[in-house]
This record gives sequence, structure tokens and C-alpha cells, in this order.
Amino acid sequence: MTEGEYPKKTLELVYGEIKDALNNPFQSIENLDTKASVIIGFVGVIIGISLNLYPPSSSYLFGSYMTVFLLSFFFSFSAYKTERYRSDPEPRKLTEKYLRERDYTVKKQLIDNFIQSHEDNKKRIDKKARYLNHSFYCL
Repeated sequence: MTEGEYPKKTLELVYGEIKDALNNPFQSIENLDTKASVIIGFVGVIIGISLNLYPPSSSYLFGSYMTVFLLSFFFSFSAYKTERYRSDPEPRKLTEKYLRERDYTVKKQLIDNFIQSHEDNKKRIDKKARYLNHSFYCL
């Protein structure tokens, strides 16, 4: 679309809303990381107590419980691991490429980048949430 096809106020509104919406995924990431760390601590304590109270060779039931707890531990660590998330705009690229462009062009490009960033981060957050759900299922 050309510059005249988007009303300036609409472009400003969309830009502001999308920019505000980009903060929500990072809050979700922090919440998921907190849950994963709580599960890691809980499972670690349960495994430690279990190993001290029951001899490891006492039964198959004990071994199966330990396997499930270790799976939960693994999934929690998978959810907690550090990933790179996309955060737009990159200041250097923005200044090098768009400093001399018209504000309309820059805002439209930023909106497109914000949307792509949001979609990329959502995939990573959904993967983190799936690992966390698997960890809960094992508990």
C-alpha cells in the first residue's frame, strides 16, 4: 500500500497498541520461568528426601516414581533454559537504514517488524509452556 492509503491517526494507534502488546510476552516468559524454577526445586527436594528415606533397590515402584520425577525435572529444565527472544527494533539497523526515510515509512516498517517479532517470540513461548505442561503431567 502507498502512503496515502493508511490514515495517519490509524497508523499512530496501531503502532502504539502493537508496541504495548510486545511487553506482554516478556511477562509471560518471566511467569513461565518462575513456575519452572519452583518445579525444579520441588522435584529436587522430593528426589532428595526419597533417596534418603528409601533404599534405591527396594522396589520397582520406587524406580518408576524416580523415573517420573526425573522426567519432570528434565522437562522443567527444558522450559527454564535460556533462549534468545527477538526484540525489535535493533537500534543500529534502525538508524542506518531508516534515519533519512519519511516517518510514515519507518512506522509502517516498525509495525511489520513488531508483528514478526511477536509471532517469532510466541512460538518460543508456546514451546516453553509445552515443556512446563509436560513437567506438570509427570508430577
